Amino acid sequence: MDYLQFDQRNREEKFLFVFAHPDDDVFISGLMRRLISLGIETLGVWLTSGGYLGGQERRENELREAMSVLGLPADHCKMLRFPDLGLIDSMDTASSRLAEIFRDYQPQNIFVTAFEGGHPDHDAANFIVYEARFRSQLACQLFEFPLYNGSGPLWTWRWRINAFPPGGPPTVLQPLTSQEVDCKRKMMKIYSSQWMYMVPAKMAQSRDVLMNQGEPYRLCPENRVHTFAPHAGKLNYERWFNFFMKIRFRDFTEAVKRTRTFPTSG
Repeated sequence: MDYLQFDQRNREEKFLFVFAHPDDDVFISGLMRRLISLGIETLGVWLTSGGYLGGQERRENELREAMSVLGLPADHCKMLRFPDLGLIDSMDTASSRLAEIFRDYQPQNIFVTAFEGGHPDHDAANFIVYEARFRSQLACQLFEFPLYNGSGPLWTWRWRINAFPPGGPPTVLQPLTSQEVDCKRKMMKIYSSQWMYMVPAKMAQSRDVLMNQGEPYRLCPENRVHTFAPHAGKLNYERWFNFFMKIRFRDFTEAVKRTRTFPTSG
């Protein structure tokens, strides 16, 4: 897996990170901090401001402060401001906007929130990146990183945090330095409006785990079919959040079918 570990060997490459919301960046912030510290060109794109329940201005302010701690300059942060919990209905427009950014920036490596059934916007962001890459005709690698999903055991109420559902491509674990862990922890504190996610995320990955095992990500499969559920059983957002999201996986797949132009095997 050495070829998927990023360090000074990647100095001549460009990296682009796509997030559904401010605070998604925390889950891959160790790697981002490493790239920035090495002087590797890095761009962040946030599809929404996360303001479904209000507080859009607060969340954007948290993002700016978090990026200051991370060391990502303001001119390397792009806010597209699509509706929070509205990416499923914005797939076509978002794909075209992102394709323009891809053509302009020409990254060799793109990271995006995983297709894992945790949040409909996270899954939508994953599909949008696939679609935007195809529309831009960009030759680059796609990687994904986990946030949370509903494939966990009964004793965690089916929650699985900072880890992929079983199966799929192999997971890469990139050990972090103490300074990189400190950066991640500071960012978690800054995103105080999202404490309900930051607290379990911190508990799921202790300092020792992050330094001795690492931050997870994996190469995205080229032949992914987003109309197939990412894991068996009920998806996280259909079970836990549906009382206000009212979004089903069926809604997601219908939007994918309406939008998709890239070829798949299914």
